[in-house]
Amino acid sequence: MAEEAPTVNLLDLSAAAVACTVSASRTIMKIGNPDGEKNVRTKTDGSFVTDADVAAQFIIVKALRTISQAVHIIGEESQEEMEQLKKDYDFLDNDILKRTRQEFYLRRDSETPTETETTHLPLGITGQSPQLPAEPTFDDDAVIVDASRVCVVVDPLDGTKSYTQGEYDVVSILIAIIVDNTPVFGVIGKPFGYTGYNPIYGTKCVTFYGGPLMDGVYVAGGKQVEEAVVNSNEEGLITEDLPRAVISSSRSKGVVQDFCVHMGEKGLVYPEPLLISGAGEKSLRLVLHQKNEAIWFFPKPGTAIWDVAAPDALLRALGGKLTDKYGKEMDYSRHRDDFENVDGVVACVDEKLHDRCIELFQVGDWLERR
Repeated sequence: MAEEAPTVNLLDLSAAAVACTVSASRTIMKIGNPDGEKNVRTKTDGSFVTDADVAAQFIIVKALRTISQAVHIIGEESQEEMEQLKKDYDFLDNDILKRTRQEFYLRRDSETPTETETTHLPLGITGQSPQLPAEPTFDDDAVIVDASRVCVVVDPLDGTKSYTQGEYDVVSILIAIIVDNTPVFGVIGKPFGYTGYNPIYGTKCVTFYGGPLMDGVYVAGGKQVEEAVVNSNEEGLITEDLPRAVISSSRSKGVVQDFCVHMGEKGLVYPEPLLISGAGEKSLRLVLHQKNEAIWFFPKPGTAIWDVAAPDALLRALGGKLTDKYGKEMDYSRHRDDFENVDGVVACVDEKLHDRCIELFQVGDWLERR
């Protein structure tokens, strides 16, 4: 009799993805403190890597493997690096995992908590929560799938260059769960905290999670993130409430800067883009849209699938869209060695604004510019 194909519970896997950001954050902070040893080195592609990158990925992979040995995991750092650095890291805080599962139960199976009740969510800063099952189960057919359909994409420390320089605000942990090449759940963790948001109970880590699987985006222990309201003005009037583009502070010249100015002239965005480092930080700015951040435009090589997978899941749940410069969805089935997004990335909190940007980019000689 043939063995049944292994399955995985997507919510259990998602809970582990949220919980392990705490353990990874602790190690990232420890290595990043003045007494820590980052051991900065350069990869063959010229990017930086530190012991914190490798240790964080080791922690995340080990935590995910407690849920499933069968799902495919793609991480930015190599298996060889992880094996060389292998240490006795605390890879999963079981109390945080239990609280995450309880919070998922509240989000999915109970009425949405009111604003006053969010201070009593299981991952909230007080650590207090309503009476909940100690170990809630998620056993509906929709969340149990063949493990062969699932891939987890991990960027254990996005913003490594900033991390090596002691600039920790832009550092992020990115984890995405992909089913049949579609991102269904994403996590953006901020190891050093995030201004205006409370950290997970008993930690300094602020985490945002969600996607189509959760039918929304949430602050861990806090409120649901609201969808953005985008106010483009194609009559060309420049107003303060126009959406803002976010572009890389180190790679803002050429077609990136020029096309953002062009979109501004068309009234699609405010003519002066915000210069932001780190793919995770740029994506989080879109998700939270506190300063009308609405579009991340980078139509050329320089990002990887692990930079965009988690943001893709979050934006899908907020009515947004993430594609390459031609408007094609990302292919997350690629081999790890084929990681680069050679046709760039265009991410937006609003699908209509995204499509208008793609349409405008096809006109003239923009596609040939660098």
